[in-house]
Amino acid sequence: MRAARRLLVFLIFVSLIGLVISGRVMALETANFIVRDLTGQLSNDQILRLANGAEEKLRKILDFWGAETREGQLGKIRLEFAKPRGGTYSTVFITVKEGDRRVRVVRIYGVSGEPEMVAHKLTHAIFPSGDKLVRNMMGIPMEVRFGNPITFPMCGFGHDAWVGVFRQNQSYLPLAELGPDHEQWGMTTKEGVPVVLNKPRQHVMYAESGSFGAFLLTVYGVNKVKRFFHLSAGMKRPWEEVFGLSLSDLEKQWLQYLDSRAGQDDAQVPMLMRMVLDSPAKACETAQEKAGKKMIDPPTEFQQRPMGPRKSRQGS
Repeated sequence: MRAARRLLVFLIFVSLIGLVISGRVMALETANFIVRDLTGQLSNDQILRLANGAEEKLRKILDFWGAETREGQLGKIRLEFAKPRGGTYSTVFITVKEGDRRVRVVRIYGVSGEPEMVAHKLTHAIFPSGDKLVRNMMGIPMEVRFGNPITFPMCGFGHDAWVGVFRQNQSYLPLAELGPDHEQWGMTTKEGVPVVLNKPRQHVMYAESGSFGAFLLTVYGVNKVKRFFHLSAGMKRPWEEVFGLSLSDLEKQWLQYLDSRAGQDDAQVPMLMRMVLDSPAKACETAQEKAGKKMIDPPTEFQQRPMGPRKSRQGS
């Protein structure tokens, strides 16, 4: 492991040749990324640290899914570091047209601490889908396992706990309402980048899709979820073909599964409920502030502690 990391750092340093302007790195190429600093303010050490962190997350994601980067077909992923949008820290996945093909872009907004949603959006880059439910139920569980626990929609706590809150306060949305497009999720796009219009609705749908995706991985396994992705091309959702049940029946099974584990969230749900009742649009930020002081019963999948409260609301 250490030898591999040393080799990666060596390769990154080698790739800096010819890419330094006035002593500062503007762009570099790593094993899997074309890296760009859009802020114009990051130091060489910061860029290298962030690039290494993204490479490590990507390796874990590829190992988990038994997947390839698809570089030969789609080219290397463009990894871009940008300033927070309106004070919001997040990561988005988009594609841009270059020549005769679409280039995958993972753009990280805000890198002063541990970046948010990077594992989530790197998963989108490996499994690009036009269906928002498909990509989120694959991406959010990767953020739980390999990313930053402060990130949206967990906001420092478990997405299962959030689903428990939304079920209790009657804001739960049936999975059939989690459509393929941004607009059904309280979002839209501006200049090709996702933006949020309805924060409470977005939080409900992201928490549900992440919890449901984690359930499918736990109960049915990686191979079936991956097969579901491949068969979902063309905007169909082959629930019965892959899992042997309709979406409605899978949803019932998932909710029963959550009910069987509800005791694990006993300490979280009442507290999160107060945050939602106080201000549903700011519940995530309030939870992040609380989690920044003390993580309460973090899921065992979390690999690192949060870096502190900050707004985290966008997603692709």
